[in-house]
Amino acid sequence: MAEEPPYTSALLDAGVASFMGADQVDPFDEDELEAADIDVGIAGFPWDSTCISRTGTNRGPRAIRDASTQTRYYHFEYDTDLRDHYTITDCGDVPVIPGNAAESLRRGTELLSNVIGAGAIPVMLGGDHTTTVSGVRALAEHADDPALVLIDTHFDTAQEIAGERYNHCCPLARAIDEADFDPENISIIGLTGPTNPRHELEFSLEQGINLYTLDEVVQRGAVPVAEDAVEAATEGSDAVYLTVDIDVLDAGAAPGTGVPTNGGLLSRELLQILAVVASNGIDAMDVVETSPQLDPAGVTPRMAVRTVVDCLAANALEEPNAIGMGTRATANCSPDD
Repeated sequence: MAEEPPYTSALLDAGVASFMGADQVDPFDEDELEAADIDVGIAGFPWDSTCISRTGTNRGPRAIRDASTQTRYYHFEYDTDLRDHYTITDCGDVPVIPGNAAESLRRGTELLSNVIGAGAIPVMLGGDHTTTVSGVRALAEHADDPALVLIDTHFDTAQEIAGERYNHCCPLARAIDEADFDPENISIIGLTGPTNPRHELEFSLEQGINLYTLDEVVQRGAVPVAEDAVEAATEGSDAVYLTVDIDVLDAGAAPGTGVPTNGGLLSRELLQILAVVASNGIDAMDVVETSPQLDPAGVTPRMAVRTVVDCLAANALEEPNAIGMGTRATANCSPDD
């Protein structure tokens, strides 16, 4: 196992910005991508041109990368070092064209599809939730029956907003009609609040999307709800896309987002859900809607980093497991180690 550099503030702010200090690779250079032999490809999608609320998610990828320097590769709760399981590289950012959603999404799809084609898990850092369209398109190019798990306060099943098909209210609708995701292989966890239009509820029910409300998480517990959601979404599927909208969290845990949720998920509940979903296997993922300028304390970017790191740690488990809570580490460590 490689030694980590000294954990000092001087080093945290040094060097080129990349996720957890990972090496960088050009995802549009097939030879370079193949030679890197990567297992995880981090990609930023600095985009907020299709956001109808407070903007700033275009700054999300950089803020998440900066926050990631405060995170180690060893995860205590899973007693695992990510470097023992993955070669993690940073693939830079999607070369977006502000105001041109169609071309920006096409470029995002190409980048993420290249990462999947190289045999790696793409991890996209948003960006508003429209960026998920690139992710689901890319996975659909490599899977016959993909499943999708959305962790979000909102349905995101709007058909269009003011005549525009590409909007952060519409990614699930585009997953269905552009990426051919079967609605019955889609689960949404965390739905709550007065910001969900009735027509999106009606569409979701008509399509057969599996819905799990925040109230259900509170009443039944995060783990059993997540287990049901994964089972429903993955039946008959051959790949899983996980998308996490950071606004699913309570506003106190994620203030840096366009539509903060008063009374949303607790951070620990989200981590439990991620543990269940990712330990059952994920093939692509994103974390979206981080607007760092709305959160001077930097709490939200840190939670986005934790989301990615926990998912990778859980995905590395040999068997599905809710969460270690440090038990593996304390059981496997002795005073002589």
